[in-house]
Amino acid sequence: MGTTIVSLSTVIAAGLMLWWRHLDNPARTRAVAVDPFASVPADLRPAAVILTEGKHLEMMWAALGLGSAGNWPTIIGGVDLTPTGAVLDVQIVGGQKLTDWTNEDTADALAQYLAVPKVLVSQAGPGFVRLELWCFDTLAEPVASVQEATGVDLEAVPVGRHEDGRLWLLRILGAHILLAGATGSGKGSVLWSIIAGLGRAIKAGYVDVWVADPKGGMEFSRGEDLFTRFEWESSGILAMLSDAVAQMRERTAKLKAARVRVFEPSPADPLVLIIIDEAAALSSYASREEQEKFRQLSGLLQTQGRAVGYSVVSAVQDPSKDTMPNRQLFTVRIGLRLDEPTQIAMVHGESAKDRGARCTEIPADTPGVGYVAEDGRAGFSRVRAFWVANDDIDAMVAAYAPEKPDYTPQADYTDFDPDYIPGEDDEQGRAATESHVVTYCDTCGDILTDADGESICFDSTNQAVSFLSADRVSGWVYDGDTVRCDICLATQQCQRDGHQFTELECTVCGIFPADHKEY
Repeated sequence: MGTTIVSLSTVIAAGLMLWWRHLDNPARTRAVAVDPFASVPADLRPAAVILTEGKHLEMMWAALGLGSAGNWPTIIGGVDLTPTGAVLDVQIVGGQKLTDWTNEDTADALAQYLAVPKVLVSQAGPGFVRLELWCFDTLAEPVASVQEATGVDLEAVPVGRHEDGRLWLLRILGAHILLAGATGSGKGSVLWSIIAGLGRAIKAGYVDVWVADPKGGMEFSRGEDLFTRFEWESSGILAMLSDAVAQMRERTAKLKAARVRVFEPSPADPLVLIIIDEAAALSSYASREEQEKFRQLSGLLQTQGRAVGYSVVSAVQDPSKDTMPNRQLFTVRIGLRLDEPTQIAMVHGESAKDRGARCTEIPADTPGVGYVAEDGRAGFSRVRAFWVANDDIDAMVAAYAPEKPDYTPQADYTDFDPDYIPGEDDEQGRAATESHVVTYCDTCGDILTDADGESICFDSTNQAVSFLSADRVSGWVYDGDTVRCDICLATQQCQRDGHQFTELECTVCGIFPADHKEY
């Protein structure tokens, strides 16, 4: 946790021993006083005196109604200095309930007695509580984004900092993430920090980001070039999720056939990260049919997607059973500033506040601050996401946007006439006619030979008739794929399986095209 400062009574005793040694040293003419609290921040010194002096400690327990003579709470393992102040574990006395310590009145009374701005009380284990003395908020200021210079670890993506200064590393591969916070709590900071942390992997093709922004696309349109899919209307979002489910199942079948047990992203099979901003727009406020469809698709992605490289990040403003019906399927849960204690329970589970998730106490002027819980890890971590400004997004797009297909003209088409039809008497038309001869089957319409004379149709019973592949020849229109009647534009159909076929007469309109002949 930090540097241990207790048992500070031991430090005081050591100081007194130094005093005695100074008195016994004939070379000294005066004693040198040693301050046992020299290493303790000034804001914590009153608390340090109380917590390390037995009589002061007993007086505090008695004054707050937390103990009595012969039945005092016991500090276990000393007091540790932390970047925010100090922390200590206390064994409570028999007969006490957890709420005797975690209620707001007791926490406030402890803070006043110890002369610190705030004391947070949470359960450290059965029969134990943890007291966190807060003097300094290390997350009060925005946190500048830090991009790793050596690739991306998809199981440890940097998205912010812990209150002790460590990087906040978020697992993306093999995880589904729930993000909940009131208006202005910093959900956008978390989402953009995730995208920023994945930048190099997006550029390299190892991650595809699919974004659903039901708020009209305003939040994420600035980074649209980073995304493989971007939808902002209900119908488009549901279609995108449906495509994701279909692709997920296809990948699952492919990996099963290849006997792959652990999925590893590659440019051929990238991690697909699906970000759904304000999921309540579909889970609660859409039509009944759309709600049901959304719950079905998101449930399929969350139950089947993790193992094959499909991860979901879902952001909600008002966490409830209606807005996040699949809460239990999220492996990482982030609670930013929330308005009600019941919302904390919806995100982090029952009694989460007593266990340390104080989402309702996060100041409104610290967007991006929240409490994180992960499956398989005990307790909560207090963190703050990086601040990602518009200029940062623009820089991300410039640096990490995937290569897009180039649809610009590759030649000079300034003289192209879309209405021009080559003719036999036209020099240009004759040249085109002479150089593009292909042969079609007179029964099924398949190409028998290409321009190089290579055989394509292998039905020996079919007879071949050559057509010139100009845009319009002898009453038949060739559009590059099929032969059509120049009168009704019907496609020449295959006449196998007993169907009658009369030379090259149109089988739809029955008219024999003008000037038709074999070439």
